[in-house]
Amino acid sequence: MQGYDAAAAERYILSAIDRFDHKEFMEILNVLVRESIELDLAFMRETGAVGTDGMSGENFYDDDEAFEYILDGLVQKHGFDEETAVRLGTFVDDFMDAQQGYMESVGLVEWE
Repeated sequence: MQGYDAAAAERYILSAIDRFDHKEFMEILNVLVRESIELDLAFMRETGAVGTDGMSGENFYDDDEAFEYILDGLVQKHGFDEETAVRLGTFVDDFMDAQQGYMESVGLVEWE
């Protein structure tokens, strides 16, 4: 995505997420944030929310579908069981709020 700085997004998101809300994942929180960014950007490209040129695509970003895509990707990558996946959902929800905050802060999100 043009204008998206993954390193800056990671710093922003890590500062926005309350680590104590995700104690179970504290040791890998940085990894989960990095992987969530990668999955979110992949979702945007795959669904056409971001075009091949890195600009806004023809389709709208569906929060619910993105949540499932990110959660499923993390669970698959780390082999989390179902119980852990439920708790990971809270992290993904917080990630998505922080990701939106980052994108708003750098002018990448437009509201119609």
